[in-house]
Amino acid sequence: MSDQTFEERLGQALHERADLVADSPLTLDDVRGAARRIRRRRRAAVAGAALAALAVLVPVGLSVFDGPERAVEPAAPVVEPAPPSYVQDGVVHLLDGTEVPLAGVGEVRSYAPLGEGYVAEGTRRGASVVSLHDSTGALEATWPASSSLVVDGDGVHAAWLHPSGEAALLDGSTGTVERLPPVDGADLHPRGIVGDCPEDCGVVVSESGAPGWGPTYLTSTDGTVTPYLTEIPLVLAVAPDDSLVAGVDRAAPDDIHVCTGVWVTGAAGSLWEGCEDNVFEFSPGATHVATTFAEGLGPRELRLRDARTGAVLHDLGLVESVAGFAWEDEEHVLAVVQRRAAGGHTLERIGVDGTVEVVAGPAEGTLDSNALPRPPYLLPVT
Repeated sequence: MSDQTFEERLGQALHERADLVADSPLTLDDVRGAARRIRRRRRAAVAGAALAALAVLVPVGLSVFDGPERAVEPAAPVVEPAPPSYVQDGVVHLLDGTEVPLAGVGEVRSYAPLGEGYVAEGTRRGASVVSLHDSTGALEATWPASSSLVVDGDGVHAAWLHPSGEAALLDGSTGTVERLPPVDGADLHPRGIVGDCPEDCGVVVSESGAPGWGPTYLTSTDGTVTPYLTEIPLVLAVAPDDSLVAGVDRAAPDDIHVCTGVWVTGAAGSLWEGCEDNVFEFSPGATHVATTFAEGLGPRELRLRDARTGAVLHDLGLVESVAGFAWEDEEHVLAVVQRRAAGGHTLERIGVDGTVEVVAGPAEGTLDSNALPRPPYLLPVT
């Protein structure tokens, strides 16, 4: 453990945060949040040191708790899927009826369960921020943001772009942020987190502005920025287990659509291609992929496909609006659907087997601060 006092470590943590948020004054909430995170890390370090000492004293293969008769079986890490949820008016609604208000932020634009709490992208005091919340929704910290969120497949790390151009990588288990090298370009979008965080991973960032699509880069924890999968002009989505990627290959003959496809990460040649859709969302185990075509005010269709063949397993058909969708599990998508122009939005559970179940609604949407339609249900980033 460090020889620093708690006060010294608190000061160091606040200075580290100030490096990233020099344009935002520290508040009492910031100080309290930093203190809580240091105490958590200090408790974890004490526990780790105690277990390490016991490991020295106890022969290998024996359990210190169960006596000399029972062998120690190392437990494999288990990542429990987050319970299904949506955000409405700044409150996380779990489908079991639990409500968790996200305190201290307004106009939440994207969010996700992270560690034991939540991460959100929204506004605070008129500025765009990413915020970290505990399991009760209490605000722990905020950082400036200029993009939406992406999360890793384990639901432990989140990433976004800082106004400085740097990528920010948040460890939800400790509340610490690591700054990754900036990517030069216009209209940059984070597409996913790949690798083994926090030691050896990176954020996939693509440029989709003029004069065309791409390129796509990987900004990494080793301090490098490198081209990412150069055979794909523009990466659109990364599977949670990093095994597959979706991207744009070329313009379609009608000059309206683009031809897209799915690739095995690092392999030459796509698994399949098509010129229908330009939005992709992989299921948690990358068995399936949900796709749609979005332009103007948003998509009006939704197709659930086999991720490796592109075969359509279920087509929702043409509706008035599909305002968002996210995988609930390997077989089901939650989607915000408006079926008639005069009707409200419903939250629907749609299965790859063709089943459709209304989970909530109908409810009317609102307008955001830019006078653009905002649906009543916001689904998590997955």
